[in-house]
Amino acid sequence: MKRRKRKAKWYLLYRKENRDAVYVYEPLRKYELQSRLRRGWKVIE
Repeated sequence: MKRRKRKAKWYLLYRKENRDAVYVYEPLRKYELQSRLRRGWKVIE
């Protein structure tokens, strides 16, 4: 049996860079999201 990959879910991420607000809206898998959160991004719901 094949294992199914988890689908990517769209997330709106936010971070401050040099006093500027940076927003990114992109599809991420769970491990990709965890990586972004460790790098200082925050999820906006």
